[in-house]
Amino acid sequence: MTANRLFTTKTGQFILFKYMIYALLTFNIYLFAMNGTFTETIETAAWVVILALFEWETYHLKEEHWSVSEKGIISVLSFFGYGVVLFSCYSYYADAEWLDFINSLTWIFVILVLQYDVYYPGHYGKSEWTARNILKFALYGALFVFAVIWGVQGEALDFYDAFLWILSFFVIEMNIFNFEHRFVEEDILTNDE
Repeated sequence: MTANRLFTTKTGQFILFKYMIYALLTFNIYLFAMNGTFTETIETAAWVVILALFEWETYHLKEEHWSVSEKGIISVLSFFGYGVVLFSCYSYYADAEWLDFINSLTWIFVILVLQYDVYYPGHYGKSEWTARNILKFALYGALFVFAVIWGVQGEALDFYDAFLWILSFFVIEMNIFNFEHRFVEEDILTNDE
C-alpha cells in the first residue's frame, strides 16, 4: 500500500527541496540583519528555531525514542522561540505595524493548530480533523494574501520571506499528512485481513 501514497517525505527530491527551503530561510536571518529591523531579525531567527523543532517533531511522530535530554533541549528551544515570537508580535502591535502584527498573529495561530496536530492528532477524516484542516487552510490563505500585499507594496524581502515560510510549513504539513496517511493504510490492511 505504501507505493500508493500521493506524496512522500522520504524521496531524495523532497528532502533536497526541504533542506533548500530551510537553508534559504536561515540565510534570511542575515538578510533581515542587513536590511530589516531588529525585531524582524530576531523574529526570523526564532522562527527558524521553531521550524527546526517542528521538522524534528513531525518527522518523528509517534516514535518512542526521545530521551530526557532530547525532551529538555526541545523544551528550552521552544521556550526561547515562542518567547521571541510573542515579543515580536507585541512589538509590531506597539509600533502600529499592522500588517506585520496581523501576519505574526496568524502564524501564532498556525503553530497552535500544528502543535495540536502533533500532540493530539485525532482521527483522520473525522469532523474534528476536517474542521482543523479548514482552519489551517483559512490561516494559510490569509498568509498568502499578506505576502501578496507586501509584493504589491514593493516590499521584496517581506514578500520573498513570506513565500518561503509558506513553503516551509507545506513541508511540515507533508510530514503530518504522511503520518496520518500511514494510519489510513494500516486500517485498510487490517480490514482486508
